[in-house]
Amino acid sequence: MVIHLKMNIYAFYYDWEFELICTRQKHDVELWKRLAIQYGDPILEICCGSGRITKELSALGLSVTALDNSPEMLQLLENKHLPNVRTILADMTTFDLQERFQFIFISYSSFQQLLTLEEQLHCLQTIRKHLAKDGVLALDLNPGVCEGTDFQNKEIVYIADYPEHNSRITMFSSYRIDLIKQIKFWEDTYVEIDVDGKRTEFGNKVALKECSPDYMKMLFEKCGFHVIKVFGDFRGGEVSENSENIIYLVK
Repeated sequence: MVIHLKMNIYAFYYDWEFELICTRQKHDVELWKRLAIQYGDPILEICCGSGRITKELSALGLSVTALDNSPEMLQLLENKHLPNVRTILADMTTFDLQERFQFIFISYSSFQQLLTLEEQLHCLQTIRKHLAKDGVLALDLNPGVCEGTDFQNKEIVYIADYPEHNSRITMFSSYRIDLIKQIKFWEDTYVEIDVDGKRTEFGNKVALKECSPDYMKMLFEKCGFHVIKVFGDFRGGEVSENSENIIYLVK
């Protein structure tokens, strides 16, 4: 039997999959902890997801407002019952919290999920309204989204045991790149089979827009920001042609 699930079921597997395959990105937590301590609270974490980073900041005693547009992700975060954390269900381009923050950040290339110049400008303008006079905004971006071949047919990424359901999951992924708009579209399919042979399928789609350094400089200038620091890795190193993440700090 095949069950097709309409809700965002992927959210409930997110933490497990992240630990399974996102080995490099795991190191970002230490960077966000250092920056949060340096620039202080209150903190606004945009695209907080299930709270992977939120919980680490909460453990430091910092005050965090965690914003996301996924009810399922926010429910997972709320289930962790973290002190000093407030959750907000909102879009990152239009939220209005009527307050200002010392440190605002968007991790894990989530800003690049905004696929048009208009959306990106609205997001940065909205953030500016919420940033304290001496506050800092930080963005972690992937500088090579559209590198490689123009498309990839569906192929297996992993086959792994999922202990919570006593099941095994096979993950398939395909992508295509729109070279004109500089956007990469991924389409992932998950097939879960439990010990009784019940088969469940669900999917997840992600699209990210290429954001070169020159492009980001233009965006920041249009929204009244100036760059104060740029890192080429989560240790605070310099940007190089091998940098897989670029972290911008702006005021």
